[in-house]
Amino acid sequence: MIKRIILASSSPRRKEILSMLGLPFDVVSPDADENIKEALSPEEYVCTLSARKGDAAMKELLRKGENLDDTLIISCDTIVYYNGMVIGKPQDEMQARLTLGVLSDSWHTVYSGLTLRACDDMFTESCATNVKFADISERQISNYVASGEPMGKAGSYAIQARGAELVERIEGDFFNVMGLPVSTLSSMLKKYFGTDALELSARLKGTEK
Repeated sequence: MIKRIILASSSPRRKEILSMLGLPFDVVSPDADENIKEALSPEEYVCTLSARKGDAAMKELLRKGENLDDTLIISCDTIVYYNGMVIGKPQDEMQARLTLGVLSDSWHTVYSGLTLRACDDMFTESCATNVKFADISERQISNYVASGEPMGKAGSYAIQARGAELVERIEGDFFNVMGLPVSTLSSMLKKYFGTDALELSARLKGTEK
């Protein structure tokens, strides 16, 4: 039975989503190797990195001598994929401008790999959401980049904040674009642990009916 949740990420968006679901959790920021040399599909790419992050978090906790019985480790990796290219976080404002210009008036796909790890059991699945950008002007791009929001965001935008203005349409899980696919998390909890976020939240908080 799950009695503790560890989020293997320092992402403010992922912390916000888990908190929104009412799940109490602790945070570990794993030092995982994110270098992938082999050619992988987008789904394989995010699943590989997600699993690495979960594994790194588990090893870090074990090194500290923590008892991981009844502990669920949640890790996730998210990328933006456009025209056969993985688009990560911008290195500077110029790269953010270029990325937003490329994505303007076109579709791209946000992929996430989600890993749930409990003791020796590890389960990883992927989620994909298609996003259509509006035809955004150079002025919009300049103003958005000047706000500072694109920095540190895959694809150079945050759909849950000012970047919402750039998005015309999405197909799939909105929260996946934020960085943690709630629909996939819910289905995995049911499939592998026989519970869901609502039930798990009530149990961990001692309010289960």
